[in-house]
Amino acid sequence: MKEHSSKIKNEEKKEYPNSSGVALGFFDGIHLGHKAVINAMLSAVEEENEKDSLAKIVYTFQKNPAYLFGKSVEIITTNEERYNIIKDMGVDRVVEDDFTSVMNFSPREFVEKVLVQRFNAKKVFCGFNYHFGKGGTADSGELTRLCSLYGIEVTVVPPVVMEEITVSSTEIRNFVRNGEIEKANILLDRKFGFSAVIEEGNHIGRLMNTPTINQKLPKGLVVPRFGVYTSLVTIGDKCYTGVTNIGVKPTIGDYLPLSETWLPDYKEKDLYGEVADIRLLYFQRDERKFDNIKALEEQIKKDGEKAKINIAKGRKS
Repeated sequence: MKEHSSKIKNEEKKEYPNSSGVALGFFDGIHLGHKAVINAMLSAVEEENEKDSLAKIVYTFQKNPAYLFGKSVEIITTNEERYNIIKDMGVDRVVEDDFTSVMNFSPREFVEKVLVQRFNAKKVFCGFNYHFGKGGTADSGELTRLCSLYGIEVTVVPPVVMEEITVSSTEIRNFVRNGEIEKANILLDRKFGFSAVIEEGNHIGRLMNTPTINQKLPKGLVVPRFGVYTSLVTIGDKCYTGVTNIGVKPTIGDYLPLSETWLPDYKEKDLYGEVADIRLLYFQRDERKFDNIKALEEQIKKDGEKAKINIAKGRKS
């Protein structure tokens, strides 16, 4: 992340002599609602650029502002993944500020110092539930009013509803915690997961002929319901069917939560030190304690067969 942070810092040193379109929000998860805000900005700027040249900017924060108000909010994506997703959408610049640098700005100061002086904003976009200013007291209506004083056009994007559910980070976190991963993936418009370094484990899987890759969950990530999932695992440029256990190892007596994945079709070298990207597709079963290692081995192999069927059918078997 040091290299990533440096990239952000260097980008902020660049000058944008022209005006800009700015999408505002924390954007944790980059779910369908967040994408609606960013895409509204991108579309409006593309249309505007036929007669003027506007920079496409997303303004966000390194941490969820809620943490400064004593709230512990688990993240849905790491900052690095969030940055990459936003950049891939076609944004010119992603600015991830330290929230403490603006948290005491009054609503008007935020508009003046950030939107006017810093970004020379011509168009601003936010979600229907956007709040800003000291204590988060100002809403999208106040943003519209204040921006009008500086000739800035504000677009407030309405909520996105999928299958009668209003898309939100809160809903996604709840689905992930409950193991309703398919619902979370629909609202995210991609597969929930994470990337992490593969670490050496206790080699119990190797003794059962089911060697696994062990990974720590990224710090602060919302923890999925403990259990076994069908997963897609990407290592380098190759993708594999995976059986991922999120939780502890009750049969072994290890109670430190982590991610442990068996790749039924992987027969090559050890992967310690490599980075694996894990994407959860379906919840297969709860984690449970087995009477012995042999019973655990038999169940893991059944889990592998079920995961292959799930992947082949594109749905839960």
